[in-house]
Amino acid sequence: MYFWKCWRDNRLRFIGTMIIVPALCIYITTMVARHGDPDAMRRGLHPSAIGVWSATTEFVLGAWTSFFTVVWGALLGASGVGEEFQQGTAGFLLSRPRRRRYWIWVGWSAGLCELGGMILVTVAATFATLTHLTGHVLTWWPLATTLPLIIGGLVVYGLTYFMTMVARSGRQGLSYSIGILFISLLLPAAAAYNWNVHLPSVFGFMMDTCKWFGRPTGAFPAGALFGWTIVALAFPLATQLLLDRAEA
Repeated sequence: MYFWKCWRDNRLRFIGTMIIVPALCIYITTMVARHGDPDAMRRGLHPSAIGVWSATTEFVLGAWTSFFTVVWGALLGASGVGEEFQQGTAGFLLSRPRRRRYWIWVGWSAGLCELGGMILVTVAATFATLTHLTGHVLTWWPLATTLPLIIGGLVVYGLTYFMTMVARSGRQGLSYSIGILFISLLLPAAAAYNWNVHLPSVFGFMMDTCKWFGRPTGAFPAGALFGWTIVALAFPLATQLLLDRAEA
């Protein structure tokens, strides 16, 4: 039942996101394709087609979809279990004959389904648009961008989910999460510019992995994929530990 409560709380935002984000990516993909030669692209594997597929995978999926994923993940996380304390419903939930971890993982799973659904539809819509514009499937690699996008989105979602529990408020938790994400974007850029030191960031991870799928050269970033997966799972675990020690 709690799963459906989470769904009802977010369903309007979810439906709106499922319409707006894929539509924007389709539009941007169409704009990218206009820089090529449409007639030449439809005659075969023309360099224009290769460029459009690579650019779309890197720019539309790697940059724009990553950005939309970060925003949607943060908004979803703000409706986590911590919000129940602000609404005054935590006492009722925690008095139910369920372990506290149940509420954490069911709520987190509901967000995972909504986040994953948005990413799957967006990637599929972009891929279908590319296929239509170029007249053929040049490569299936763009579909694989779903994996790093979901993992990166789960990191942002989990961070906000955790901060919402820390603050016991969806709005404050979202504010804390945005601040941390902002620092995580500025610090790697400053470190690379001033000290030539590479610091990881979740947005950079999504962009770099999508770029690899667009131009698969060099080693696949399996280590980064594994590391960010661990981070994504660590946040709900930390939230569970926090809730186990919380007073309703």
